[in-house]
Amino acid sequence: MLEMIGVIIKKELKRVFTDKRLIFTTLILPPIMLVVLYGIIGMGASGMMEDIEAHTSRIVAVQAPEDVVGAIRATGSQVTVAARDEMEGVKENIRAGDIEVMIEFDPDFEEKVMNYTSMAAPYVNTYHNSSEDYSSSAFYMVRDILTQYENQMLGIRMGDEAYASIFELNMNNPEQVIVDEKRASGRLLSMLLPMLITIFLFAGAMSLGPDSIAGEKERGTMATLLMTPVKREVIAFGKVISLGILAFLSALSSLVGIIIALPLLAGSFAGGMGMNITDYVNYKAVDYLMILGILISMEIIFVGMISAASVVAKNVKEAGTYLMPIYFMVMIAAFSNMYSMQSPELFEYAIPVYGSIVALKSVLSFEMTALGLALNIGVSLMVGVALVYLIKVLFENENVMFNQ
Repeated sequence: MLEMIGVIIKKELKRVFTDKRLIFTTLILPPIMLVVLYGIIGMGASGMMEDIEAHTSRIVAVQAPEDVVGAIRATGSQVTVAARDEMEGVKENIRAGDIEVMIEFDPDFEEKVMNYTSMAAPYVNTYHNSSEDYSSSAFYMVRDILTQYENQMLGIRMGDEAYASIFELNMNNPEQVIVDEKRASGRLLSMLLPMLITIFLFAGAMSLGPDSIAGEKERGTMATLLMTPVKREVIAFGKVISLGILAFLSALSSLVGIIIALPLLAGSFAGGMGMNITDYVNYKAVDYLMILGILISMEIIFVGMISAASVVAKNVKEAGTYLMPIYFMVMIAAFSNMYSMQSPELFEYAIPVYGSIVALKSVLSFEMTALGLALNIGVSLMVGVALVYLIKVLFENENVMFNQ
């Protein structure tokens, strides 16, 4: 039996590895696409930040004190003084993206500041377009300048600018940021990789499974194979195992592409501060072994679902129709836990597919427990065995296998 399973596995692997088109589309193209795509995104994000920094902000001031106008001009921004009756036109220019920010000061600003005991506090209004990156950046700059100017005015009012400050925040505290470097290094990967690996693992199996089973039914070669003296369960096991090997190789190639491409995205994900690959690749051999175990157990479920759908289908097109809802559910499971920062409950590890995603995230963030790992792999293997048994039953059904 094992010898015949090996023969079928070799036949399936030979079919793929002798087809240059399949090798390119399943093993070579995915990592190339990831590197190119993430490279374009990374360069675009970096270029956008550089463009914002190089842009000369256009500020309109209405009855602004000279100190404020001078402080804004000192940043390299272009300041235009406008009359109060021109404000509506300036607002339209802000909406159109021609002006970044307008500052409107109270007509009696200086008088109210000096006579604060007998007059109401003056107002200062700012106008900016939150949908424009240039405008948002200029607004933050103007806000900081106004805060500094307010402290300056308070200092004049109190006789010394130092009196305007009640306390100094972190002035002499070089250790204000306390971080677990291992957990910080895994934060980026634990957010992205579980989702990406899950999708690519399923997509890799889905690109091969329908042609391996439903395709042979459509071409009539499956009927010929079933007429041989080989037991149908042997054929089923050989098909499932070979598909699992090919799907894992496809996912592995995609994972290599992700590892190469992530540094290209690191700058944008780190808030423009940049990140070296050594900052987040701090995993030990045991971590990689846990990841491998989770991936293999999850892949067994994927291969089982794809194979079962392919056995039921009469042709490749019908198999694709059956698989799309399954693919959609896998994507929901992958994205649902992407941004969660809470520690998972133990029962979450026992949910098929979703539990594997949770387990991957726990390993990458250095939070995996032995019980959670055992529960996840154990449940995944049980579900996989049940699916393989279902495939065996379907292979023994004449109506299913001969499209009757």
